[in-house]
Amino acid sequence: ISSSFESAQAPGAPRAPALRAPRVSHPAAMLTGDLRTRSARSTSMMRSQPTTVSEKELDPKTKARMALESVGFDLQESQQYIEYARGLSGKLGRFKGGFRWLYLCAAGFGAGAVAVAICSVLKLVNEAKVGAQEQLFQAGYGLGVRYLAWVGSSLVLAAVAGFLVCYVEPLAAGSGIPEIKCILNGIDLPNVLRMRTLVAKALGIVCSVAAGLPCGREGPMIHSGAIVAAQFTGASAGPLPTPYRITPEARDMVAAGAAAGVAAAFGAPIGGVLFAVEEGASHMNPTILVRTFVCSAVAALMVRFFAGPRGEATAWGTLGADVPVEFGRFAVQSYTIFELPVFALLGIFSGFAGALFNFLNLKLSLWRMRWVGPRGHWRFLEVLIVTAVIISFNFFAPLIKGGSTAMGDFDVSQTLFVASGDEAIKQLFHGQERIDPWMLLFFALIHYLQTVWTYGLGVPSGLFVPSLLGGAAFGRLVGQAAQGVTLLGARPGVYALVGAAAMLSGMARITISLVVILMETTGDAEFGVPIFIVVMAAKWVGDVFNEGIYDLHIHLRHVPLLEHRPEKHLLALRAGDCMAAPVVCAPQISRVQDLMDMVASCRHHAFPVVQSSSGHFVGMVERNTLMHVLLLGGKCGAFSDCAEANGKGKVAVSYSNMIRHGFPQCPPLASVREAVAAVPEDQEIDLAPYANKGSFTVEEDAAANRCYVLFRTLGLRHVPVLGPDHTVRGIITRKDLLAAAEHGEHGEHGASAGAPSPASEARKDSPGECGADGSQGAGLPEPLGGRVAEV
Repeated sequence: ISSSFESAQAPGAPRAPALRAPRVSHPAAMLTGDLRTRSARSTSMMRSQPTTVSEKELDPKTKARMALESVGFDLQESQQYIEYARGLSGKLGRFKGGFRWLYLCAAGFGAGAVAVAICSVLKLVNEAKVGAQEQLFQAGYGLGVRYLAWVGSSLVLAAVAGFLVCYVEPLAAGSGIPEIKCILNGIDLPNVLRMRTLVAKALGIVCSVAAGLPCGREGPMIHSGAIVAAQFTGASAGPLPTPYRITPEARDMVAAGAAAGVAAAFGAPIGGVLFAVEEGASHMNPTILVRTFVCSAVAALMVRFFAGPRGEATAWGTLGADVPVEFGRFAVQSYTIFELPVFALLGIFSGFAGALFNFLNLKLSLWRMRWVGPRGHWRFLEVLIVTAVIISFNFFAPLIKGGSTAMGDFDVSQTLFVASGDEAIKQLFHGQERIDPWMLLFFALIHYLQTVWTYGLGVPSGLFVPSLLGGAAFGRLVGQAAQGVTLLGARPGVYALVGAAAMLSGMARITISLVVILMETTGDAEFGVPIFIVVMAAKWVGDVFNEGIYDLHIHLRHVPLLEHRPEKHLLALRAGDCMAAPVVCAPQISRVQDLMDMVASCRHHAFPVVQSSSGHFVGMVERNTLMHVLLLGGKCGAFSDCAEANGKGKVAVSYSNMIRHGFPQCPPLASVREAVAAVPEDQEIDLAPYANKGSFTVEEDAAANRCYVLFRTLGLRHVPVLGPDHTVRGIITRKDLLAAAEHGEHGEHGASAGAPSPASEARKDSPGECGADGSQGAGLPEPLGGRVAEV
């Protein structure tokens, strides 16, 4: 928890004799005089006006947000880190840079390898299922036996996927794109990037897609690429131990891995980079873009090298269009100017359809959260029921048209119900024969409803291919109807392509990256203009009604995500209206035992460091840094009998030494207690060398809108609010800003400056990033689908 909030203490627990900044509404309580007198007066003032809100009084949104932690990407300007950074010049700096490129290429290779493995296994399973149907038909078995074999195999596969989510790793459910978006936005979601999640995700997506559910494997591939890249953040760079665990480095590596996942899924390295920029990262600059592109290009090279020989279509070493998702080239790459209005109308329709999809799926997700639960037997049972219903319907639906009951004898309209999503999309894009319009409309409507039902189910599932398939069916239907208009000269395949792009944009509100991905997967840049028209039309229409499906599922779990633009209600607020107070501060010259009591009695993530005599703000010291200094200070000579606050204290505990002991993770509190117990009680330490003296601060009168921009663009975690006399009046976190915006939305502009909101007060009793035992975090409600992740 950020330093705005004080956690509850057990009866009899020692109170930390740390400075506490008073509320702004009580200027007489500003700290003056002796250090202990100021602390007592501030504590007395805080006790005289209790504002604690019990957990039972909190609304579900506040409770969910209190369980979530954020991370900061701000540049550290402490003397400790500056000395470490200076030491990386020359040979060590070249080591770090060289190994970074090596790990980026390895991450791209790993993302491509995961994609190839998923596609290879999936192809074998699908061939086995279809082959079994053909063998049963040739052996003379009736429709009932073939139905039981088809549904039975699908249920077994769905059971494996559901078991992995419901009993092994709940975070493997869904596409994983919302989780990655939250991480790149600065939200700490434990277990999202660990290998266990990768294994469950990769194996589960093979089973859920092979089972015949309307799921795509592309979203899970993006998540898998991010997980692969995250594993390299703990690697060393030659003699440098784990230099990439620093949060900005780790964030950039995860962004590159996510882009590599897109490139591996579609063979679209440029689209992958744009997807990372559009959907996740707010921190991009030319340097990071180049690194991300290199990682994406290696992933695309990996899948192009192995995808062709895997399918025995090309010889080894021949690189071409064989990638996990490839929609083929169009023979005729032209369209008329008169078709553009028709494309725009198709985009408007897709915007309405996408908004309706999001609305229906949101209502279904709320029902699941209330009655099904995040994991366990009920969710597993739902997986089996949904699979049985969908597979049974799709097995018998082609027979409505009549004809042979053998799958090998189905025409295109019948094959749509039982074929994989990629094969069905290719048929709609490039099929020359006219498809029965009534069967096509029937499939489009049924597939639309099945996708609504499936997304959010307890299996790994993506939305790319299902939405593209549904849109392609609607687009093909319009294209066939427009063939009779001589002025248009319509080709149904082009309308299928445009409809596919429009439907995905209407659901997910993806724009630029989607256009580039489709151009790369079809190899036809000529269709960039019509695709862009329908994408923007679908997005604009959909935004009138609701947000994209990924954002809706993020907000469904009340994740404090900072959007691209601040809420308009923040324009009328100032920093003093949003900040939380009082603040637990650490004197620059502190007794070691006092600091130990402070970190043991509260769970704040960072503490403002103030001058012991005047209370002026010096900088911010993070909890993990403080705990490592307390752990290693005795051995490194950081403590003394009489420390001096001269601003040029010696850095006794080096940054590299902390990294070797697990930084940026907090050490166990028991180990810190044991180390401090051996230190004499009168030992002191100067915190100035370890404080970030360049941390961003704002004045009380600063606009809340400006604070939001600082958080969003610079990746900040907390911003101290200073008074005219340079003393700490309060502190702001992203949760404070969002709570203030929501209060302003309901017309609550009259709150006094510095008055804590229910959200900020609740965090006094909420579990912090470092618990009382020194462990990382506490219970965290999973951001999507009602899942719960244990730290």
